[in-house]
Amino acid sequence: CLSFDDGPGPSTPLLLDVLHAASCRATFFLLGRNLAGALDVAARMAREGHRLGNHTRSHAKPGTLSDDALIDEIETTDALIRDAYREARVPAPDAIPLRLPYGLMPQDSRARVLARLQREHTGWTAILDDWQRPAPSPQALFDAMCAHVDASTARRRDVLFCMHDGSRHGEARPNTV
Repeated sequence: CLSFDDGPGPSTPLLLDVLHAASCRATFFLLGRNLAGALDVAARMAREGHRLGNHTRSHAKPGTLSDDALIDEIETTDALIRDAYREARVPAPDAIPLRLPYGLMPQDSRARVLARLQREHTGWTAILDDWQRPAPSPQALFDAMCAHVDASTARRRDVLFCMHDGSRHGEARPNTV
């Protein structure tokens, strides 16, 4: 399974073109602050059969938001995601997937917010370094994906890649595309 964090970003439309050409579906964990100005891109995601997920509004680091502020970020982003589904004329799911920025860490205080909201966290089996500066080459990303699939297949484990179609800084991800 493919998932992309931190979008929508400048690379998202081209990434959607690539996924469409390959008849591939993904889950996009969207940042509320990016989504607010790109509801049309998120609506396209929904129309093309992708799942829209919540990655909070601001991509704050663990421990920097109060519980109430984090709840507000999650609820605000959920509302924007529902707006994107509505614009796409696609029914929103009852439960919107949620992935916290930086993942859910051991003894993470954000876990109590998830419990309070009765929300599950969506992790990953491999996070690729496509978010780094400079980003790895497309071939390096592909090689890392193949190695992870091979290792997971040998162990009979599912694969969920975490990649990035945007950033909290609005950066493009051409190597990911």
